[in-house]
Parts: sequence; structure tokens; C-alpha cells
Amino acid sequence: MSQAENPTRLSLQDKAAQLIMIDLPGTGLSAADREHLARHAWNGVILFAKNVADRPQVTDLIEAIHACSPQPMLIAVDQEGGLVDRFRFPEMSLSPGAMALGAARDPEATYRAHRIMGRELRDLGVHIDFAPCLDVNVNPANPIIGVRSFGEDPRSVAEHGRAAIRGLRDGGVAPTAKHFPGHGDTSLDSHIALPTLAHDRERLEQVELLPFRAAVAEKVEAIMTAHVTFPALDPTDGLPATLSAPVLTGLLRREMGYEGLIVTDSLAMRALADRWGFAEATVRSIEAGADLVLALGPFSQQLEALRGLVEAVQQGRIPESRLDESLRRIEALRSRFQGRPAEEPTWEVTSHQAEMREIAARGVTVLLNREGLLPLRLEPEEELLVLAPDLLPLSPLGEVSVRAPLAPLLARFHPRVSEQAFHLSVAGPPVREAARRASEAAVVVLALYARDRLPDAQKELAQAVLEANPRTVLVSLSSPYILRDLPAAGACVLGYNYGDFTLEAVCEVLMGRRKATGRLPVTVPGLFPAGHGIALGAPPPG
Repeated sequence: MSQAENPTRLSLQDKAAQLIMIDLPGTGLSAADREHLARHAWNGVILFAKNVADRPQVTDLIEAIHACSPQPMLIAVDQEGGLVDRFRFPEMSLSPGAMALGAARDPEATYRAHRIMGRELRDLGVHIDFAPCLDVNVNPANPIIGVRSFGEDPRSVAEHGRAAIRGLRDGGVAPTAKHFPGHGDTSLDSHIALPTLAHDRERLEQVELLPFRAAVAEKVEAIMTAHVTFPALDPTDGLPATLSAPVLTGLLRREMGYEGLIVTDSLAMRALADRWGFAEATVRSIEAGADLVLALGPFSQQLEALRGLVEAVQQGRIPESRLDESLRRIEALRSRFQGRPAEEPTWEVTSHQAEMREIAARGVTVLLNREGLLPLRLEPEEELLVLAPDLLPLSPLGEVSVRAPLAPLLARFHPRVSEQAFHLSVAGPPVREAARRASEAAVVVLALYARDRLPDAQKELAQAVLEANPRTVLVSLSSPYILRDLPAAGACVLGYNYGDFTLEAVCEVLMGRRKATGRLPVTVPGLFPAGHGIALGAPPPG
């Protein structure tokens, strides 16, 4: 029997460390990193974009982490698909994300996408994927969930969520349903503030809790908590679900019968960090019923979390048996997911990417097509102008930026494509120059990015371009709600993300080479109901 299987054989210090997952600062291990990993029996490491350069570097890093640790480490990542993918290697087959899959309206496709994700993560040496999001995005002003959700219908979210859980599990990694009890109807970002969801219990049961009950029935391996307060579940003023015993132990464990791992969202998020600090937040989350704490940030804060938990046991605030209870759950998961990195992909790269490309294409949604602007019809000599952001965030927190390659993709179908990039906060003279360029083009494709409503700068740009050239097609690279700010638009296509597979399909739809089959998974208030979408017809023969 291992020490983890028999927690009484572990020191208190090691037991506490086993309940804490940490992050690391870079793409390799410094001497300080190695010492930090070797000195404490941390549960594991979660990898972020800051830790990623390419596939060989990641597999080397994971092996180095294992070599330094006094016990087998759990390796975790946020790989949701769409806007939240930490690993974007050329060999990988990136999912279009939850809302794009919701727009495809096929849970079997959601299963297939997540099975591919799981297989590819497993071969990288990842054990836990902090996905899928089971938040029901009923609030168009939600600044942090949005397209990370499968949609606004709780039953559809539950169905796609169960499919995603099965897919990741069958692919070889532990899935994590998040953010319990639900982050979809908030208008604040818990990375920077503490949101409150003031609905009564009946409403929570009908919307927020329904997908999580489905995940429990699916025996999901892990559930991640929300840094959101729910007065109907715990009336303690200002106490988020992450720190609430009535929510985690009373509701999730006892009432819903959940037996898997409860994981906190990051303690570094200001919803917790600003009020409690690492030590107290760690202790309160374990008291509330969490099993695994994400203590992310500087090593000093990680050590603060560890000291706080050890002292809470020493002072009698938390019984040591409570740590043992969580250790048994952690070991049950660890025993099932033990993979180490493969030097080269063991999957058929071409086959995976072909399957994911087909899945991504099914979500592309034509929201608006006044006067038959789509598909685009141009003479060979006519200019097609692409206006697109110069840099786009690779996650909701924007750690890394990329370009959206619409112009080269459209150039596959039309001989005269030009491009002008703009900054997401463009204003003043650059707007006038973009409008001038638009007025001289036969057709304009304007790509916009927003997490919910359009920022003022992009709204100003879009209005100027639409006025300069009514033959402008809007392409949303994220939010399905952008037409709330641009009611005069003539045509609009939703990609829900800007992954290569989705952008390829968007361009094919624009040029009449592919039928658009996606349907809105959310309501655009005052404009379009959920389920809306325009089919442009079958592609031409040949």
C-alpha cells in the first residue's frame, strides 16, 4: 500500500502539500524551481501559456517536474477549446470551443471533439483537464464565460457537458466540470471582483444546477468551484461558493451525492485574494469541503497556503482526518490517470485534424444576410478588403497574442485580397483611414473581437466602415452578441472563436464553398432568438 493510499504514514507537512496544486514561472526549471518542487510533496502542477513553447519543450518540462518531485505529480491544464487552449502546437487538433459545439447542436460531435482533446493531452503527459465549462450563459453581459459555455439552455448544456465528460475520460484524462454552482449569469469577472448570483433556489435548480446534477450522474472525476456568492445557498455575506460549507459539503456532497474530487478555482483570483489571502482562503476552502486547492502565483504565496493549512491542523481548527479524506479521493483519481509524455504524437495527426476540422465547420453560423450579400460575388479584378485585429488574446486573460489569418485564407478563393490590421483599441485617425480604404473596396470583411458587448473603439470603427461601404460583412471572432451594437449591419457570420479550422470554414461560407449549418445557442436580446441561423444553400458541384 502506498503512502497516499495509507495517509496516516505521511507527515502532516506532506499531507497538506498533497492538497495543493501549484504553477511554475517559465518554460524550464531553474535551480529555485527544482528546489521548490523537491522540498515539498505538492499535489501537482497546472501548466499555462507561460509554460509553453512547443511540444518537445512541454514534454521535457513535464518529465523534469516528475524527476524533481518526491512523489508522482498530477499534471493539469485548462484546455477547453476555442478561446482557452494552453497548448496550440501544429500537431494538435484544437476544438472550436463549447459555444461553437453548442451551435453545431450535436452532442455526438461534442463527444468526438473531447475524445480527441483527451487523447492528445494524455500523450503530452497531462492527467487532468479543467474542462468542460457547465456554466449556462444566460447573461449577454457576462465578461468571462461567454463562448466558453455551450449556450443558454440548461438541458442542452447538460447534454453537451455529459458528452464532453465522456469524451475526455475516454481520451485518457480526467474531466472537470466547472464552475460550480454556476458562473453563467454574472456580469462581473471573478478574476478581478466578487460576483453575486441572487436568484432563489428554485431558479438555481432550473438553470445553474441542472448541468452539474447531470455531471454528478455521469460520475465526473472532478468539479471546480466558482468564486461567486449565492445567498440562496449560503446567506453568509460576501462568502463565495469556494469557501462555503453549505455549498460544497451540504449541497454538492450530501444532497447531490457527489463522491469525486472538489477543486478550487485559483486562489490568486482577486475575488478571494483581495479579501482572505492565500493562507486563510486555503484553510476555509478545505473546511468548506474542497479536496484540492489551486495555489497559483509566486512561490511565497504557495508556501503561505501550505503553512496556513499545516497550522490550521496543528491548532485544532481542521482535524487531520479531514486531510486524510481528501487524500483518499486524490489517490483514487491519481491511480486511474498516470500517463507520462510520449516523445512523438501517438495519434494519427492527419486523421485527428480532419475530424476536428469537420466538427469545427458545423458550428459556423450566419446570423444576418440582408439583400443576399452572402455568399460574396466578386469579379476577378474587384478588391476584397479584410480589416482584422492586429493581435488577439489567446485566453480570456490575454497571456499571448496571435493574428487571425482571414486574408490568406480568403486569397485561396479570390485573386485580389488586401488586408489592413487595426488595434483592438483603435480610435481617431486610424478609424478614418480604415473607412477610406473600405470605401474603395468592392467588398469588406470586418473581423471583430469582444467577450460580450463590443468595446467603444471597435464599435466606432465598425460604424465608420459600414457607413463607408454597405457591402461589409461582419465576422465575430468570439461574442455572438456584437449586432446589439451594430443594428445597421448587412451581414454577419459567427465563428465563436478564431482557431484555424473555424476560420477556414468561415471563409468557405463567405465564398459560397460551404453550407452554413450552425444555429445560435443563445438569444441576442431584441434581435435573434436562440436557434436562429441562416442556411445559405448547398455548395456548388465540384
